[in-house]
Amino acid sequence: MLQLFPECYADTALIQFLINDPLDVVHIYGIPNVAKELKEANDFNKPGRFIGVVDKDKRNPPYLLTFDTIHETNKVCFKRKNSLPHYLIIIDKAIESFLLWNAAQVSINIIDYDFPDEVKALGKVLKTSAIGSNPDYLRLLTDLHAKQAPGILTLERLLNDLITT
Repeated sequence: MLQLFPECYADTALIQFLINDPLDVVHIYGIPNVAKELKEANDFNKPGRFIGVVDKDKRNPPYLLTFDTIHETNKVCFKRKNSLPHYLIIIDKAIESFLLWNAAQVSINIIDYDFPDEVKALGKVLKTSAIGSNPDYLRLLTDLHAKQAPGILTLERLLNDLITT
């Protein structure tokens, strides 16, 4: 069994876009709740692989501090809990800055997708529950992927490796 726990709606839509089976993705609201799900999987020895996907935050629940960094590149940090099949993917700093950085890397102007190009304003738009069905957001993700935005490709490779191994 594989379960992915993204912490916000925009993260959830991004993960669902990048993997073949969106049924494995369980939206969990907020970093503390992602930490709770991962901790329960650990405490109750739940079988399967569990992957939390969170933004880089100034304050993290103590349980997430127990994960060891495996590697960090292209605004994506990959961590693992000891030798358990429990993983943590941290998007630096937040989904909005991650998307803006990736767009800049491949010369995409986010304004062309009817999104603001300022971090705080973009963050507000991305926090809505309907973002996963927003055609402009899905088009942006498609174009970032097609133009091989480095963070998007890093995240996709990481997810594919975790899913297929």
